[in-house]
Amino acid sequence: MDAQIHVLHVDDNLELATLAADFLERERDRLNVDAVAKPTVGLRKLGETAYDCIISDYEMPGQNGIEFLKAVREEYPALPFILFTGKGSEEIASEAISAGVSDYLQKETGTEQYEILANRIVNNVERTRAQRQLEEQNSHFRQAQSMAHLGSWEKDIQADKIYWSDAVFDIFGLDADVTSIDHDQFMEFVHPADKAHVEGEWRAALTGDEYDVEHRIVTTDGETRWVRERAEITFDKTGAPAKALGVVQDITKRKEQSDRLQKTSARLRALFERSPDMINFHDIEGQIIKPNPQLCERTGYSEAELTDMAVWDLDTELEPDEATSLWKQMRPGESKRVDSTYRCRDGSTFPVEINIRRLDQGHTEHFVVISRDVEQLAELRR
Repeated sequence: MDAQIHVLHVDDNLELATLAADFLERERDRLNVDAVAKPTVGLRKLGETAYDCIISDYEMPGQNGIEFLKAVREEYPALPFILFTGKGSEEIASEAISAGVSDYLQKETGTEQYEILANRIVNNVERTRAQRQLEEQNSHFRQAQSMAHLGSWEKDIQADKIYWSDAVFDIFGLDADVTSIDHDQFMEFVHPADKAHVEGEWRAALTGDEYDVEHRIVTTDGETRWVRERAEITFDKTGAPAKALGVVQDITKRKEQSDRLQKTSARLRALFERSPDMINFHDIEGQIIKPNPQLCERTGYSEAELTDMAVWDLDTELEPDEATSLWKQMRPGESKRVDSTYRCRDGSTFPVEINIRRLDQGHTEHFVVISRDVEQLAELRR
């Protein structure tokens, strides 16, 4: 069902305005028309009720239709306003257009005019509603772009012109009065160390490859940022690249976080590899997942051999059922300390001090075990 349209009809001849309201409502069920006799009353009604359209006569005492239109436009610049008048002239029509009238219709005898007027009302209201919806969608899109640090761009490849959304101004630090740039000007923003890579990816995209590239840019104020660019290229009938529609996203924060994680991971790997302690990871079933070099060296097993073993194959005092029961009772992040004995590949044994911590990842239960040779530790203490 079509949405209702609420109309305000202003005419100093209230009887005629009421009659017109009846005819309009008969023409279209979706029209609801209120009739008033004075523009001042009309302005008050606008403040009280949400109207979708105004119909107004021209010749009225105190304030004519053009003056009423100007008063309405000060508060409601987008509200459809139809001048429906018995006095028609080019001068009035011109003045009405200059004041921002939505439509102009001259009164005639007979009821056919109300069919035309009803069509004009519906067309103007639907056009305004569609425009408002488009503006809201664009506003939401711009907000989403801003939140995602995302901008859109379009390139006329054959004319070598690049156009972009407002968000790109912020990402590249461009002046708002710069409406377009060419490919060479864009490449000036690309970090010198990334120019060859970006140029190569773009040339490949012009032959049909995917264009999805991460690179650095240098903004107009000298700041270095990371961006990700993606684009779809269309080709003309001859097969030549014609247009490119793409997006660019500021991924600087994501890159910085990734770099920090990589550095942290590298430090952890270095600690794992170079630690004087024996370290290994195992799962809830006791399967050894990863041993460090110190554990391999002290026990005489290779990494491949250890990853084929369960922890009780190494720990002589560990019972499988007792161990798994203990591990299941541990909460993520909880630690336990025990003393035990490890068996080496050659059959010899040595006492160890073991610290085990549960480190769950998602739905996977992992445990990190740090073991110290008690004999070596005693020698170091002595």
